Amino acid sequence: MGQTTAVFADYEWHDIACRIPLSSRQLEISRCLFKGYSDKQIAMELGISTSTVRTHLSRLFAKAGIQDRVGYILFLTHHFIRECRQRGCPRRQ
Repeated sequence: MGQTTAVFADYEWHDIACRIPLSSRQLEISRCLFKGYSDKQIAMELGISTSTVRTHLSRLFAKAGIQDRVGYILFLTHHFIRECRQRGCPRRQ
């Protein structure tokens, strides 16, 4: 897979996973979505089948109350920004 710039630091991902909450597998899949990976790329990266990826995605989307990966990425970003602002974190700008 290609080199990408991380949107969130590891500690921020951990914080997001605790607050939403996300299982460790849901967190891994979420991170892959932010890297722009396709279902097939996620499956290869995590060593699972494409249908398992799709099952995880369906559950993530349902948890967030959205219907697609773009909506899910926006959901996580909005959630992070809102929580960050409430705590006065340095990334709030």
